[in-house]
Amino acid sequence: MSARVAVFGPTAVGKTEFAIALAQEVGGEIVSSDAVQLYRGFDRGSAKPTLAERGGIAHHLLDVADPEMGLSVAVYQTLAEEAIRGIERRGRVPIVTGGSGLYLRAALGEWSSFGAPPDPTLRAWAASAGLEAVRERAMSLDPSGASRLSATDLPRLLRVIERAQQRALPHSLAPSEHFLKIGLQRPRSELYARINARSMVLWPALLEEAAGMIARGGAISALADRTIGYREAAQALRGALKQEEAIALLQRNTRRLAKRQLTWWRRETNTIWVRPDEGLAQLSPSLQMLLAH
Repeated sequence: MSARVAVFGPTAVGKTEFAIALAQEVGGEIVSSDAVQLYRGFDRGSAKPTLAERGGIAHHLLDVADPEMGLSVAVYQTLAEEAIRGIERRGRVPIVTGGSGLYLRAALGEWSSFGAPPDPTLRAWAASAGLEAVRERAMSLDPSGASRLSATDLPRLLRVIERAQQRALPHSLAPSEHFLKIGLQRPRSELYARINARSMVLWPALLEEAAGMIARGGAISALADRTIGYREAAQALRGALKQEEAIALLQRNTRRLAKRQLTWWRRETNTIWVRPDEGLAQLSPSLQMLLAH
């Protein structure tokens, strides 16, 4: 079996460009592990690569669902496994990349669904108690699990509580021995500067796409309201924030996301850490040969 590759790192570090260059180098195809890019309609605002930006490299699991479908991690895992097997049947190298750690681990075979079922009583309480009360309860029951989540990620905060209350543990699968893990890193000041600059570049697209989502309403508007970038744009469009305030908030929230992602990825073992602009050169010839066969 040819090697499988995982490319990860914080938002704005340069994963897309690096993964495409790597795919061109070793004869690979890319499998997205980004929880937002899975959905149709979340395009430039989510930094989804355009056809031109993909450099002729096949990309899988972009635009696979409408927001109304509410794609679960378990469903994503099935789709990712199918995509990876298909790439291997074509004699090419699967390269899994994206900013969602849980989705990437699902694609690597290092995750399976949790055993705790939804608790209707808890969810009824959450509807009346509010987000802050849910987060406080999650932090008290499982500070490690809750601290890795966005303070506004109500569905996952509820799952933290349900698992803790029912003493359910994740049924992890054995990590795949065939995945080569490449972690991308930059100095913190450089990464934050890239985040601030990218936020400014993406802002017009965020406004345009968020306006369409608000007009459509329903699931797509709800997903936008809990997704960094679209959420701040929606606040500006609704008049809750001035545009300069919304952009500053977007930059701050994205920096905080990057910090959480760095904490998550630093726990990964057997990882080769490289700078994106030097990574291909840093990979040894033996690794290059492994990936190419």
